[in-house]
Amino acid sequence: MQQRSKTLINSAQWLTLSTVFMLCYWPTYIIPALDDHTVQKVYFFIMLGYFLIVTLATRTTIKVPSTAYVYLFPIIAMLITFCFSVPNFSFFHISVLVKPFLLFLFVVFFYSLFTSHFDAINSDKIKKALTIIFVMQLIFILLQIVLGDIDVLMLFNSKKVYEGFGFRAPGTFDWVYITCYFLTFFLSVYIIEAFFGKNKLIALTFIACAFLAIFLSQSKTGYLATIIIAFYFTFLSVILRLGIATKILISMFTLLVLFIVFVIYFEINLDYVTRFLSYLLQGKMDGSTSTRTKQTIIALNEGFTYWYKGSPLALEGLIIENTYLDYLFRYGLFGLIAFISIIVIFYSYSLSVCINANKLYRKGLLNFQMFQLSVGCHMTFFAASLYSFTGTPIDAYRSALWSCFVISLSSYINTLIKRQSRLLSDSSRPEITTSQK
Repeated sequence: MQQRSKTLINSAQWLTLSTVFMLCYWPTYIIPALDDHTVQKVYFFIMLGYFLIVTLATRTTIKVPSTAYVYLFPIIAMLITFCFSVPNFSFFHISVLVKPFLLFLFVVFFYSLFTSHFDAINSDKIKKALTIIFVMQLIFILLQIVLGDIDVLMLFNSKKVYEGFGFRAPGTFDWVYITCYFLTFFLSVYIIEAFFGKNKLIALTFIACAFLAIFLSQSKTGYLATIIIAFYFTFLSVILRLGIATKILISMFTLLVLFIVFVIYFEINLDYVTRFLSYLLQGKMDGSTSTRTKQTIIALNEGFTYWYKGSPLALEGLIIENTYLDYLFRYGLFGLIAFISIIVIFYSYSLSVCINANKLYRKGLLNFQMFQLSVGCHMTFFAASLYSFTGTPIDAYRSALWSCFVISLSSYINTLIKRQSRLLSDSSRPEITTSQK
């Protein structure tokens, strides 16, 4: 009976894992009367309501991890800059305070649920659930490529797959570069599986599928970030003393060659990429690059001019597709410092957890799955530092909640590490005998 409880998932665990499924697969655009911007905001409150229901249903005790407080940094920056905008204070200033507070709550809910219902013995169930989520995303991307922009699929995604030049399947995350960001987590997990796990063939298949999804996304950011991430993963493997640095580089190069041959042989339409390269060779910029360049110039000029309060143009709804510059543009230097602090803290914290997880795994005190997930968490936040240059993976729509989940997962693994280290410490203490007393 005890073995049965370890292998089967109970209702509290099922409800806990369902929050991650909701994160990835809630049909956001199910209300056609609302515009995309509005339903994306509604999605946050739907998730908040679902978290409250699950927390109450599972009788979960609320626990606040230290990492959750990092999401309060932007609120502090906003409040400071708003002091200089009192004459122009409006509902906008109040509304922007809501999102970072919601992200704080999401981290609290994720962490509370996972620490309450998963321990060191059954934590491997988290990895199994995430594998299902990953496979579902690959299937969804495949359906988008094969079936196109059909109504059912458009309930989960607002971006056209077949529009402009070729096709770009964004999965359920709307933007192709965000899908690439999402897939980084799973690539890292299955690379570890391929080299050290038991299911090597399955892991290699998943790696190939993830790379293929990134390759077919035609995301320039996704391509560049993935290359940098591959080199960083090699560096991380050296830090962790995994002994696979050379193998990683050779494997990545081999995969790249195979994908190029695949594209040429099947004559796959990658017009977004070829058009960008054509313009680049002519010394020109395509539409996307030109737009981001203009945004960068505006953000820098306005951000440093109004360094103490943020640009007045922010009230006019001007979009800056670079999170670093967006925070500078909207909230001045205080905003930029706040966002850089989030990136640095999450990166450093997840690296520390990853290193400690590796140590305990080698000692047999932490299961292989938690070590894998710790690597995935760290690589995700390294990826976030890159993808933030051309988008908003930390605080926009579905990817914001994914980032909340990943830092919560890293905090949960850190809690397991502390528990297991405490057990090791207690077991190593010599017993006090009567004679010693």
